Amino acid sequence: MKIQHTLFFLFFLSVLSLHAQNTLEGRIISASDEYQPIANAVLITNQQRYFFSDLDGNFSITLQENENIKFVVSRHHKLLKNPKESSVIKMEALDSELSEQVPDDMIDEIANQQVLSSNFNFKSLSKTEIINSETRFVLRKDMESKLTREGGLQQKYKAVSIKGLDGIAPKAINRDMFSFNWFQTFIEIFDIKFVSPFNQLNAINYQFYKIYETQEFEVISFEPLLDGFQRSFEGILLLDKNTSKFKRIQATLDADFKLNLITDFDLDSGLPMETKLKLKPGSGGVKLSFFGAGLQFGRIQKKNPDETAELDYHLVNYDITAGDSIRPFLRSLSKIYEDEDETIPEKYWSQFDYAFIKDDRSNDLDIQKYVENNNIKKKVKRISAFDAGYFPIGIVDVDLTRLIKANNYEGLRLGLGLETNQAFSERYRLGAFTAYGTQDGNFKYGFNTGLLLDSDSATWLNAFYDNDIEEVGMNNYLTDQRVYTLFEPRLVNITFFYKYEKYGLSLQHNFSPQLITEFKVDRSSISQTRDYAFLKDGEAFTNYNLATATFGLRWTPNYSYSKIGKRIYVNNAFSPVISAQLSQSFEGPLEGDFSFTKLSAKLDYDFNHSWGSISSIELGGDLGFGDIPLMHSFHAFPNSPNKESIFKRFSVAGVKSFETMYFNEFFSTKLATLHLKHKFAPFRITNTLQPELVLISRHAIGDFENPEQHQNIQFNTLSKGYNEAGLEFNKLFFGFGLSFAYRYGAYHLPQLEDNISFKFTFYLKL
Repeated sequence: MKIQHTLFFLFFLSVLSLHAQNTLEGRIISASDEYQPIANAVLITNQQRYFFSDLDGNFSITLQENENIKFVVSRHHKLLKNPKESSVIKMEALDSELSEQVPDDMIDEIANQQVLSSNFNFKSLSKTEIINSETRFVLRKDMESKLTREGGLQQKYKAVSIKGLDGIAPKAINRDMFSFNWFQTFIEIFDIKFVSPFNQLNAINYQFYKIYETQEFEVISFEPLLDGFQRSFEGILLLDKNTSKFKRIQATLDADFKLNLITDFDLDSGLPMETKLKLKPGSGGVKLSFFGAGLQFGRIQKKNPDETAELDYHLVNYDITAGDSIRPFLRSLSKIYEDEDETIPEKYWSQFDYAFIKDDRSNDLDIQKYVENNNIKKKVKRISAFDAGYFPIGIVDVDLTRLIKANNYEGLRLGLGLETNQAFSERYRLGAFTAYGTQDGNFKYGFNTGLLLDSDSATWLNAFYDNDIEEVGMNNYLTDQRVYTLFEPRLVNITFFYKYEKYGLSLQHNFSPQLITEFKVDRSSISQTRDYAFLKDGEAFTNYNLATATFGLRWTPNYSYSKIGKRIYVNNAFSPVISAQLSQSFEGPLEGDFSFTKLSAKLDYDFNHSWGSISSIELGGDLGFGDIPLMHSFHAFPNSPNKESIFKRFSVAGVKSFETMYFNEFFSTKLATLHLKHKFAPFRITNTLQPELVLISRHAIGDFENPEQHQNIQFNTLSKGYNEAGLEFNKLFFGFGLSFAYRYGAYHLPQLEDNISFKFTFYLKL
């Protein structure tokens, strides 16, 4: 019996020894500096298998029978042959440049041929773990994915779960750890844009070097042209020469944060087959948090990293099929998750054959205790509400845009807006708002109701009643009212309003998520807040009625949208944004007093540059003809208070307004505006102080038909062209900055200080 026990023990030891020999873990370092790891080194075995060292120089290899490391290759180090199987491998630096540079056009050609021109269907599993000093965040997703020429990448979620949370927050669907496509211009990692090495900008950002070659494979190293350029990677790629496709890509970054990203590709389809991403705190200066708003749950680092944390992301795509018969999911949605409130049991993930998705080392009780003690569920709900512009309380949503505002007519405007949500009904909605101005002492209020005719196209039939005020010359786009903005700085300075009582019907319909439309008919009664009259056929109108029909559309061709439950969310926003609107008021029907037509259009376009700077252009045009009262004409968004000195005019700068143009100085029935901005990448002074410099040029030209019809008021036209140049220093202190602007050209004023604007800016980011 003892002999049997001894033989079994020896056999057990031999198995452990064999296993230990087959698994090789180690680190590659510089021979001259043992503290200097060598990232992106390539370990090549005698069986022609390739492995990469990560950002810290670490590697882990499971060797097959009779397999060993034959070569170690690195861009800036000597070729190492037959290294000893040791936990530490040392490499000597090269004395001179030996690598052969690879032409950029060769990389472009390979990238363009990576994926065949076909439609694909595949399944995907992903797991994101974020471990910090307090808790472990675990997010898992099961998806059916389609990649088609018509619909692009679309993902239909079968199951999504976050340990400790019931249901799903929109960020769990919308936030991607890594862009699917390596070959687009910019790659997003945790919402931060990096210049891809494999796009049309690579020639001015990257250099490529061949460092090793066999008959089957070519090993190519890539690095940024300029040292310290933080929006690009260093890395290594493995090119399969038989198919002329990338087999594996690894990218590393050691800057604001540390990154190691590796993707293996399927050589038949060219699609990513497996992606692994690791993030760790770096030198700081950027926040990395899944939910944002300083929430510890799912946080990797603050601007000043003060703890050890790590993100580990793993994605696999499998069961890949190709064919022209594969059609995209219905409608232009990039992400679809119908069962947003479903809680996924743990046993669901155990059915898959992939170890990483069912391997869970987290302690359910610890996570649940942490979530409950820190009120995480309510905090996540609150953050999601700010993203969408509402805060749900039971069966109603609180409209966050109506809570508090300020202007020079109402003073402080305190309000409350409520609208029923899906907990009340998925087909019907009821809404109401009220507001009180502390300066004018009046209540404003309104009611609305809606009937959902079709959920897929978000077609709603609405009825409404409003009793409120509006800025004179303000041209509101119907579709912009459904674009959420929490902070509107220009409102603070407005002085000239009119009162209206309005009721009507509207029909909202999305031809696609990218093309939203609305048609509205309404009847309104207008009254004045100051001495003004509109002269028509010898009669002066101070109060009047309008019967109006309006059609508006908003087209965002490059936006991607997600559908979570019944709601549509913006997933990714890319230029351009195009809006247009036609409005016609009728004389006669519904006791309308005037007939006039208004046509408006605008274009917003942003150009992202490889250094992190952004150039933007906004071009707008407005045209009106007929009997148009001043209330319904156009202004160019002036934002200079009518006060005599620079410092008395000190206020909040707008986002797209003329800072030196005085309120009520110009009105137009024909108007064209051009706003040009160039925002430089942030200047890093410290981790927390990273101001942004913005150069601005604004221009407007217009005219006004029949100005003699407008009584008891004086204003100018823009027929000579208005010009303004400015700059902003943003985010100097807790989101606050400074704005300077100068008025020049035909409308330059005699007193120098009257042409100068000096204000503060505020950019809120939760």
